Amino acid sequence: MVSFRCFEENKNTVLDQVRFFVNETDALNYILREKLEIFEDNSLTDCKEILALKELILNYLSGKNFNLFDSIKALNINLAEEEKFTTEFSRNVIKSLINLDRGEKTTYSEIGAKIGSKAYRAIGNVLRKNPLPLIIPCHRVLKKSGDIGGFMGESDKSWQVNLKKNLLKIEESN
Repeated sequence: MVSFRCFEENKNTVLDQVRFFVNETDALNYILREKLEIFEDNSLTDCKEILALKELILNYLSGKNFNLFDSIKALNINLAEEEKFTTEFSRNVIKSLINLDRGEKTTYSEIGAKIGSKAYRAIGNVLRKNPLPLIIPCHRVLKKSGDIGGFMGESDKSWQVNLKKNLLKIEESN
């Protein structure tokens, strides 16, 4: 599910978050709880960027090899990183992920070395709160041991760990 804001007056589209759900019921419960509106593709004529974003994500998940973050930025979609990551520390963590090539993996300690910090749990907390988990590729972060670890803040939910494994597999296939 993609959550966004589209401002007609300045034609600015802000991507708030991308969320994954294990099933339709969980998605619908989230929509109701957060009081979100659902739009069909044909009602998004004023936000063509969102339709293009949908195509990018589908292409990415089908295995096409491109940099999703850069491609979304090229659509002039505002990812509002400064709003989402408010400290210099969190922005440095996120920058280190954005600079990874598709299929490239890293660890919490490697991120720490890049940004000059040994606060590995804090790095994990930044990743756990990442509202754009496919676009800012926290799925590429593994434990130092090489184990898969958690995804989207969860290590005990098998569907999220399986999603992380599948995203890595998609990226490795190219």
